[in-house]
Amino acid sequence: MPKIDQQKIPLTGLEGLKKHWRNDLTAAISVALVALPLALGIAIASGVPPISGILSCVIGGIVTTFFRSSPLTINGPAAGLITVVLGAIAVLNDGTAQTLNYVLAAIVVSGGFQVLFGFFKLGRLAEMFPSAVIHGMLAGIGVLIFAKQAHVAIGTSSDADNTFGTLLDLLLKIPEANPIIALISILGLLLMLYHSRISYKFFHWLPAPIWVLVLAILFSYLIGFNNERQIDLLGMSIPVGPQYLISIPDNLLDAILFPNFSKIGTLNFWIAVLSITL
Repeated sequence: MPKIDQQKIPLTGLEGLKKHWRNDLTAAISVALVALPLALGIAIASGVPPISGILSCVIGGIVTTFFRSSPLTINGPAAGLITVVLGAIAVLNDGTAQTLNYVLAAIVVSGGFQVLFGFFKLGRLAEMFPSAVIHGMLAGIGVLIFAKQAHVAIGTSSDADNTFGTLLDLLLKIPEANPIIALISILGLLLMLYHSRISYKFFHWLPAPIWVLVLAILFSYLIGFNNERQIDLLGMSIPVGPQYLISIPDNLLDAILFPNFSKIGTLNFWIAVLSITL
């Protein structure tokens, strides 16, 4: 086994921060900008308010950073939990405004089990799950994300109860697509695909997702999505307005919710806990 050069291992903690603060600052800005639209997208796909994704990023970056085992890990919302959170919302939905609070309670209980698993060294239980099952679940999550975000990309929506219905609505609602929003989405995809082939070094200072974010913000302000109105283009009257933008509460405190454990004695609650834990 080759020897490890201890001089090449980056320092951690305060010593590492003092020595590498410039690189850490650059990396932090890049990660934060990339994580911003990603967190919003994961929250929307999970069926929760978009601000939930931002809060998850903040908690993941500031709080859990001090408890993780690897210095190279990035904490935050994970796409792998989208279907689990959607399922928890479905089983705990009682028609009241407390559904998300019930789900938060299930997450807290699940987190407690995760702590116990770590304390008793039960992480090896994950080896019981065949890799094919994990790959199939991740592929299904990818299809779910595509089905939901494709509607956002063309300015339509779907009220279907399942992923197949959402995909079918995508085909049926293509004639209702907003050309301006679709154009912005296409330009963003092209930028993602061909970013590495652009010869100008200026474009390689920032990752492709950040340039896509800059492009989307620029178009949003130039076109005027903040005000609801109609734009005449090629003989068509195209609607634009804040209904196509992500809604963020003016007061951040209004977005903070607390767990509601009143359903802890029900079967549905423990189904949600079990699915989140696994």
